[in-house]
Amino acid sequence: MFEPAIDILAQARFRPEFIWDNRDIFIDGVWLTIRIALVAFALSTALGLAVALLRLSKSWIISPIMATYVNVFRAIPLLVFVLFVYYGVAIHFGFSITAIQAGVLALTLQYSCWLGEIFRSGIQAVAHGQRQAAMSVGMSRPQTFFRVVMPQATRIVVPPTSNMFIGMIKDSSLVYIIGVPELLRVSNLLANRTFRYFEVYLGTVIVYLILTTAAYFLFKYIEQRFQLVDVLTSKVRSPFARARSRRLRALQEAVAASRGADPALRLADS
Repeated sequence: MFEPAIDILAQARFRPEFIWDNRDIFIDGVWLTIRIALVAFALSTALGLAVALLRLSKSWIISPIMATYVNVFRAIPLLVFVLFVYYGVAIHFGFSITAIQAGVLALTLQYSCWLGEIFRSGIQAVAHGQRQAAMSVGMSRPQTFFRVVMPQATRIVVPPTSNMFIGMIKDSSLVYIIGVPELLRVSNLLANRTFRYFEVYLGTVIVYLILTTAAYFLFKYIEQRFQLVDVLTSKVRSPFARARSRRLRALQEAVAASRGADPALRLADS
């Protein structure tokens, strides 16, 4: 009589060891999630830089096209876009593309728009006078961009880029909808098979928390490395800067003394 109730209570009892017992399933999903996020982030970074440069071009054709591309793709929900790429484009038109490739393509196209805007803002934040100074000493446009603009823009875009990478890790879970066996997909299959929904999704939450926290500290370390380079560079250059300031001050004092000693110069000044 009480056996069904006992079975329900036994099923409802929290079993933390269930997560460890099924660690192989979680590990397989985690590795695929990491690969998808890394590949999509690398491709979207390269494409985003190209989008930023094309948007900054003075061409009256290319720049509006890139602006339209950015505005259109940013307005589409990512889940809808994943479905559109795989079912609406790949399958409908007969393209030979796997679900993983479709998911990576959808993430790349959409995140390249956000990263492109970040890169464009970082490049525009570099003072135009520095470009002019680099060109005045004989640097070409590519040399000015890679030696003067890019190092400074990189320091600016690292913090928002880290947010994009963390978002990429989380949004990679959306490709489960087209059958990609990443972390969320294998978690759903495991939960439906064992009916241990709490343990399965608790393990999934913990794994995503570990991944995003690790990504945060990685980019925090990169940001601190850039700050350390700036500090060391300023310390190396400061003695030379002080020497130049002393020479300039001595020259100004000499000019002032000569003007004070020469009546003609005093008359001219008055």
